[in-house]
Amino acid sequence: MSSKRLDTLADLVRHGLNAQVECLGCHRVVIVPATKLRDRCFAKSIPMKLEIVARHLRCSCGHRGTKLDATGVQLSPS
Repeated sequence: MSSKRLDTLADLVRHGLNAQVECLGCHRVVIVPATKLRDRCFAKSIPMKLEIVARHLRCSCGHRGTKLDATGVQLSPS
């Protein structure tokens, strides 16, 4: 049994995982498709390392800075 290194958004996409984003201000938790985050990073020239992406995200409460983790939760198609 081996472990998966999940350092970048590309790693999440490769393994079919989504991103769980938690606001450090209000503790709201949102599941975001990793492909959507990856595309936004490409568009804004943000490096895809998870620590860097987490610092750029902003919650609807206005707080900048999040905790970003991988989750295997499947999102329903919208």
